[in-house]
Amino acid sequence: MWRPVVVRLHGVFGRQSGLPARLRAFRMALAFGFQASPWDATLVFVANAVRVLAGLAAVVGLKLLADAAFRREPRDVVVAAAAIALALGVQHVGAQAYLRLTIAVIEKAGVAIDRHLMALTAGIVGLEHHERPEYLDQMDLIHWERDGLGYMTNATVLAFMTALDLVGSAFLLARLHPALLLLPVFAGAPLWAGRRAEDLEQQAREATTETQRLKQDLFDLATSAAAGKEVRVFGLAPVLLARHAGARRQIIGVRRRAAWRGAVYGAAGSLVFAVGYVGAVALVLLRAAQGLATPGDVLLAVTLAAQMNGAVQGLASTTTQLVRTVKLASRYLWLVDYAERASRARPAPVTKPASASLPANLAAGITIERLSFRYPGTAVPALADVSLCLPAGSIVALVGENGAGKTTLVKLLCRLYEPESGSILVDGTDLRRFDVQAWRVRLCAVFQDFCRFEFRARDAVGIGDLQQLEVTSAVEHALARAGAADVVSALPDGLETQLGSAWPGGVDVSGGQWQKLALARALIRRTPLLLILDEPTTALDPHAEHALFERFAAAARNGKSQGAVTLLISHRFSTVRLADHIVVLDQGRVVEQGSHANLIRRRGLYAELYGVQASAYR
Repeated sequence: MWRPVVVRLHGVFGRQSGLPARLRAFRMALAFGFQASPWDATLVFVANAVRVLAGLAAVVGLKLLADAAFRREPRDVVVAAAAIALALGVQHVGAQAYLRLTIAVIEKAGVAIDRHLMALTAGIVGLEHHERPEYLDQMDLIHWERDGLGYMTNATVLAFMTALDLVGSAFLLARLHPALLLLPVFAGAPLWAGRRAEDLEQQAREATTETQRLKQDLFDLATSAAAGKEVRVFGLAPVLLARHAGARRQIIGVRRRAAWRGAVYGAAGSLVFAVGYVGAVALVLLRAAQGLATPGDVLLAVTLAAQMNGAVQGLASTTTQLVRTVKLASRYLWLVDYAERASRARPAPVTKPASASLPANLAAGITIERLSFRYPGTAVPALADVSLCLPAGSIVALVGENGAGKTTLVKLLCRLYEPESGSILVDGTDLRRFDVQAWRVRLCAVFQDFCRFEFRARDAVGIGDLQQLEVTSAVEHALARAGAADVVSALPDGLETQLGSAWPGGVDVSGGQWQKLALARALIRRTPLLLILDEPTTALDPHAEHALFERFAAAARNGKSQGAVTLLISHRFSTVRLADHIVVLDQGRVVEQGSHANLIRRRGLYAELYGVQASAYR
């Protein structure tokens, strides 16, 4: 739903517009406020303009009041006082309206930004970016400061209206004497100083990004339930606290040095403006002493100069906020560009048609030809020149020691990554010629590191096929196939039970029960072309796993007419031996393949691993 909005925003403010990067980022962030709440965002400008103009009118009224009082003209005094009261009243109403409208815009823009970020990051088709430090650094900065994007409308309004206030003040001062126009020139010093201070602070934030991530990770370890047992058993609390304190000291040290340097720049800029302020007041007083200026002129000059000082300080602050928000928006656009590049960087062989339709059923199966892959930032390949065949309607087991490349192959089959070389053919067609989402709809997968979705039990299973989320019969059938019907029947409200004790009325379940629910979630799809079971029963005992896989095997063989391939990864050889074909991986290469009986007769790596495990049960 939100992906088109992101694409549309990117199209409007993208590279093709030829705008400088900072202007592009500024317009993007400003668009969030106007798209989330167009009327409120427009009225923010109107309310603030009314507030500023009413303030200038009140200052002019003050001059008229002083001159009328000096001339002893009661009627003019009353008129001037009424004008001041009216201006101040309008200014107050404008300020109150501005405050409430700004809060509304910030809240609505914040919701829109979160949804955009969720859609954008979840919309990247692969996982490679999660293992790139530059991506993680940018995402951390976006995550920590994303609320600032919602302030772009407010920051823009403040900067624009403060500039309007300065221009109006300068106009009124120029009517007293042209030399007073130099006062805004002196105001440039605090602005430059504020920009320089913000640059220093931003550099400090960027320099401490990884340390900040380490600090957060240490905090999560000390406070999360997942790590709680080992933290207590191994007495890790003092170590975590010490390392957390060390990371915190490092962050504070870098940022404090930047803050002090910024303060020096700020003090210097304020001093320059103070010189101009004193000179302006002195000039007007001299003209008054010479009879060239009225008491109202003196009061106007002093008031405007003081007001301009506050406006300059405000402009410096709002400009700093504006610059910070623009930089944050630049990070967001970096993410948009990254997602776009990631989508473009999924090439396919030019010898194949531009696109292809997935077959309803597999006829030949899935063929892997000379497949190689290495993870970002690593020198050793996870897979090297892997070739094998997954025949249609077969059950294929992948075995090997940890790090052999089994899960990596699964990720490539799911198109979570793209191979460096080689290809995966589905009934002879390169997998990259199929639409990624269309291919994934025809997959069923249970991963070793499955997610514990703390939803209703119905939803925790039904999200495996969103079209059947509320179809009770489909959810119950998936539970039965996964041997998980007993899990739901033991819950107080059955399928409607909230999972997770952290939620009101929520119920926690065991690790084995979570895994059964994950199995059911994968098995709710009835017509997959590929069923992947990556260590699907590690939390179950061997007997339960064996019985469960026997049901999978029987179902797979009964459904051979559909040609679906079942790919099993397991360290339990009592289960693996039920497969039609076994592939042995070692250090990213296929070293053996065949049936259980054939591999035992060869007395290779498979026989060795099987013998080691079998001896443990004797």
